[in-house]
Amino acid sequence: MLLKTPHSLLTNLYRHRRYIWHNAWNELRYRYAGTGMGIFWNVVHPLVEILIYTVVFSLVFPKRTRGISYRLYITTGILTWRCFSEMIQRGGNAFIENTRYLKRLSIPSEIFVAKIALTSTLMLTIYYLVFLPINVVVGNPVSWKWLLLPCFLFFLQCLAFGMTLSLANLRVLFPDIKEIISAFMPLWRWTLPLIYPETILPEFVRRWLFLNPPHIFIRSIRRLVLEQELPGILDWVIMSLWLLLLLGVGTTVNQKLRAEVKDAL
Repeated sequence: MLLKTPHSLLTNLYRHRRYIWHNAWNELRYRYAGTGMGIFWNVVHPLVEILIYTVVFSLVFPKRTRGISYRLYITTGILTWRCFSEMIQRGGNAFIENTRYLKRLSIPSEIFVAKIALTSTLMLTIYYLVFLPINVVVGNPVSWKWLLLPCFLFFLQCLAFGMTLSLANLRVLFPDIKEIISAFMPLWRWTLPLIYPETILPEFVRRWLFLNPPHIFIRSIRRLVLEQELPGILDWVIMSLWLLLLLGVGTTVNQKLRAEVKDAL
């Protein structure tokens, strides 16, 4: 069963790829329909948050960490976490929000989670398309390694997809999951060195940061963009293990609970 489940998941995602892409793109375009700036609000909101944190925390922490600008350091952290956390929170409600489709149409449930994952990935791509020119303007050199950036952004969102696939099923059966996620996400954010330097943490804490799933992915993205540094072998191993584990758990939970969740909707 564990060997068949990922294959079935990939088959369903490929078979409905046009539906996923069409709906993800439309959501991105019309999220702020009716406002004057429209799609540009997708960029304005994170930029305002970046400005606030940059001004406040630049007064608290040194202007450079690991030899790079703190403003760039905090920007990569906020942009990346924003899309990752949005995927977790919105994806956890995917089945509830699409109850009528799940009941009436023969569309695999994971398609609705994938649609949200793709929307978040597109947003993350837009953020970095805006950020990379700024990175060059402030003095960081252009690197061919930036061509690998889409792969790392995709890996991070695959991690979120695996986690969210489990949460979306559990959310239907246990409604309190929604409140638990809302309460947990701000706390989780502070367990990651997103807006503070990793170096301020005690050595024994840094040694175990790899147990926090998104940490190694966000660190790899940050180092690739700011330091033109690719992950080491150990980092690749840790990322691969997290992806295999959480995608495996997500697909298995989805397969086991599919019928029960459909009845509960």
